[in-house]
Amino acid sequence: MHYHERSNWDNGDLEELIPFCSDSCHREWHRRNKTAYDGWNGSHEGADYNEYCASCGVIAHAGDEDACEHQRGNIVVNRFTTEEGETCEHGKWIQLPRERIGA
Repeated sequence: MHYHERSNWDNGDLEELIPFCSDSCHREWHRRNKTAYDGWNGSHEGADYNEYCASCGVIAHAGDEDACEHQRGNIVVNRFTTEEGETCEHGKWIQLPRERIGA
């Protein structure tokens, strides 16, 4: 899992971690947002909750919060987004719908 770290320029505190499924989604997010790519920032362990890629919406990390085997077994990254997203047979998100993906 990759993160983009947003910091407060005034005091240097970390304000936000933006998750990505891969470095290519990390780069694509910067391209779309017209911001400078800040380098490879991968190999992070995720939080204890589910995190979705801010670029393509695929589950980037299945946390301990009620994740099912379909979310934990996801290995497809860098997917094209869709209007409806994708859920597993239990109704849990594998990929978020386009409208729910972060900026």
